[in-house]
Amino acid sequence: MELQAQIEKAASILKKSRFVVAFSGAGMSAESGIPTFRDPGGLWDQFDPEEIGTGPGLLNTLSRMPDKIRAFLEQTVRVFLEAKPNPGHMALGTLEKLGILKTVITQNVDNLHQEAGNTRVLEMHGNLYRQCCLACGRRKKLQREEFLGKILSGLTQLTRFDLPSILDRLPRCECGQAMRPDVVMFGEQVQQLPESFEAASSCTTMLVLGTSGVVYPAAALPQKAKAAGATVIEINPGHSMYRGLADVRIPAPTGQVLPQIVQKIADA
Repeated sequence: MELQAQIEKAASILKKSRFVVAFSGAGMSAESGIPTFRDPGGLWDQFDPEEIGTGPGLLNTLSRMPDKIRAFLEQTVRVFLEAKPNPGHMALGTLEKLGILKTVITQNVDNLHQEAGNTRVLEMHGNLYRQCCLACGRRKKLQREEFLGKILSGLTQLTRFDLPSILDRLPRCECGQAMRPDVVMFGEQVQQLPESFEAASSCTTMLVLGTSGVVYPAAALPQKAKAAGATVIEINPGHSMYRGLADVRIPAPTGQVLPQIVQKIADA
């Protein structure tokens, strides 16, 4: 089936659906300039996830190779600072305003869905712009520019980049203890898992957007939706584990396809 026919079919399905859930992965953020972690040339090709992506590994790397952490922060912070919602994000915001999209489940931590206007967002891997107290668990949301600006300022002002210096500059909770970015590291439990599985089980249509389907338990959500009777629409230009699962598969970028789908729904 040619691309336009697939887009028209997806628009028709979404228009008739009573409960649509979108499930997004790193490929969607990549269209906003945020590198994926696992794809060739991604962050884990440049940095060892065992050194950066786990709590113990991060502390160990800070103690032994602090310059590696500085390089990681300098590279990623600037990328996140410049990232903006792409046309795919904006299209999902419009789908919510049209009353079609009920929930977004995302594996991304960049807050771009919220910036595009989505109000019901389940963040399985946390949010980079939310801080969490290491002691009491209190959470505090910051504006993107405020949070990333503080990190860049700290990197510039630090005369010593080592574990004691970093710990000394961590923000403090109202209880007086240190706070960290509220993102899920390897080995930590994903967030909002029950709510995500409930949404997947309840939806009549699931949009699967820019995810390869290799990171569990998040990767099981489309199977959960399909088993509950939902129609699965996948939009992804690359390889994924959902080829045999999707009822409609559109092999193109979300930023290219979603605006066309929204336009066809609006024109119907």
